Amino acid sequence: MRKSMRKAAAAAGIIAGALLLASCGSKPAETTAAETTAAASTAAAGAETSAAAETQAALEAPESYGTVTLGEYKGVDVEVRDVTVTDDDVKQYVDSLVTYNPVMEEVDRAAKDGDTVNIDYVGKKDGVAFDGGTAQGYDLTLGSGTFIDGFESGLVGVKKGDKLDLNLTFPEQYGNADLAGQAVVFEVVVNAVKEKKDATLDDEWVKNYSNGAQATVAEFLDAQKKEMQEQREQNEHAVELNDLISTAMENAAFDVNPDAIEYEAQKMMQSSQMSLAQYGIDLDSYLSMTGMTKEEYEKQMRTNGEEYAKMKMLVKEIAAKEGMEELTEADYKAIEKQYGYSKQMLVQMAGEEAVDFETLYLKVSDFLLENANKVEAPEEPETEAAESEAAEETKAAQ
Repeated sequence: MRKSMRKAAAAAGIIAGALLLASCGSKPAETTAAETTAAASTAAAGAETSAAAETQAALEAPESYGTVTLGEYKGVDVEVRDVTVTDDDVKQYVDSLVTYNPVMEEVDRAAKDGDTVNIDYVGKKDGVAFDGGTAQGYDLTLGSGTFIDGFESGLVGVKKGDKLDLNLTFPEQYGNADLAGQAVVFEVVVNAVKEKKDATLDDEWVKNYSNGAQATVAEFLDAQKKEMQEQREQNEHAVELNDLISTAMENAAFDVNPDAIEYEAQKMMQSSQMSLAQYGIDLDSYLSMTGMTKEEYEKQMRTNGEEYAKMKMLVKEIAAKEGMEELTEADYKAIEKQYGYSKQMLVQMAGEEAVDFETLYLKVSDFLLENANKVEAPEEPETEAAESEAAEETKAAQ
């Protein structure tokens, strides 16, 4: 198994964690306030990500992280692998898409669990419609657990044309304080009841699935192949960067200031807990779900904090030695391309410190890759290779 599947992958998760945790709570504007069991309140999402950055900035960073003595980091070996997407890869992936994306057919009967109801609804508190509580033509799968308790179960048995009021209460831990624990009424109109039917890969399915982006099966297969190829190349690039940083860390010697470890651990705990809160989950609930004790959780965060502190020390030391400390417009453009957000949005989500370091990390690791000795990676065992393929294809689907 490659090094990146062990230490380096974990380290990369730490580096990107601030950005990913902040961004995972952000929802598209059309998401509604009723969707809380699996999503945050859209009305509060932007404010919460900003608050996350402000809270982290309020922590006092140590004056020194300690010292690092660099070992070998340029001209080291890095394993590379062939990531060419074959037609068979595409066929298997598209077949899975067809299987897991059946067609929806309108039926003339009462709705049951598993059916999809198309609805209009307005959420009201004390008789007044609240922000994020209104939608029209919304397709909701009953039993999906997408909406707050009582919403989906209250629609079991409805038929097309039905109008009803759902008297519900938002969870106490809901992300929007104005609605948390509050009694509300959702006025619902049922436009249609639909059930799933096995799909066939044809032009009609392609048009529906791609929202008109492709009109034929051939166009769809070509588009999926291109997307899969780009995703695999991006994944491979990230793995190579992680491998090189991991090697540089293993070759270096660190004397880390305990205050730096505590600082990074506290930032990670704040980010993770704010992200959980956006989904209506508090720390105690999270620990219960994962089977961790609070002591184990804090120990893990401090372990991650130490790795991140070392990563910062290493990257900054290499940047200083190679004269790469100053970040340019081109450097920020690279990080924008990697995450698909503007620099301003990234700063809003994760804070300027996290964005600047992520940008520097990318700059330094790309420099290491340019100066590395690329060697062909040995073939992975079939089971591991299959797992790797599945993971990459899932990312490509997203």
